[in-house]
Amino acid sequence: MLVGRLMARKRIGELLLERGAISQAQLDAGLAAQKRTRQRLGVTLIQQGVLTEIQLAQVLAQSLSLGTVDLNQVQVDWSAVHMLRDRFCENHELFPFAIDGKGTQTKRLLVAMSDPLNQTAIDEIEFTTGLPVAPYVSTHSQVRAAILRYYHKASAAEAAARVKVPAPAAPPAPVPAPPPEDEAPMVLGEEIISVANPLPEEAPAKKKGDSVAKDLDFLFGGRAEEETELEKHDRRFWALLRIMQRKGLITRDEFLAELEREP
Repeated sequence: MLVGRLMARKRIGELLLERGAISQAQLDAGLAAQKRTRQRLGVTLIQQGVLTEIQLAQVLAQSLSLGTVDLNQVQVDWSAVHMLRDRFCENHELFPFAIDGKGTQTKRLLVAMSDPLNQTAIDEIEFTTGLPVAPYVSTHSQVRAAILRYYHKASAAEAAARVKVPAPAAPPAPVPAPPPEDEAPMVLGEEIISVANPLPEEAPAKKKGDSVAKDLDFLFGGRAEEETELEKHDRRFWALLRIMQRKGLITRDEFLAELEREP
């Protein structure tokens, strides 16, 4: 996975900027919005109308010299699906769709990823499955729909209905002009909130019976463009495991057996 390891320290925003897909101003605006929403940067840029899902996938594939995969057309191999857990795929927005080279010494697990720069996820897959990973770029919505279909047993129609391509956000409503100083604003039972100091935004309450929100709460989970403390710990953890494995201090089977033990 030479390409991935060389590019592992880069981020999606940096690649998009280098390829001329976005401007510095657009990246800055996307990062500022991401800090508020905690969504992935790619989703944020799509919602802002900066680029489309397809454009994002194409830029990543071209930048990293990786192939792309259309999960709506590919024949999925169930033996590949069973190698990874659903929650892991949801957290990292990836989907294992095939095993290349079955019956040979050069088997590879083919994985569709919306973020092929997620080296931590690739390291974990390779360690726990014992197979090298061949990443393919796919769109956010295709990965999510595949997870619903093959892990949560949703039909193709149900998955398509539940997974919506992030749409550009509507332009903000104009702020009404303040009332003249000689007019007192009308108060109807509540204190008036200054536009300059609004109350913190509250997450909209989930409607009763909202199965979509329940099933797809992971879809717009966020990961800041800057590396988080959890990501740093993950990266160090898997680096340590690789060193221990090379020195013969731990085997994959020992690791998996310990992982399954009751705490």
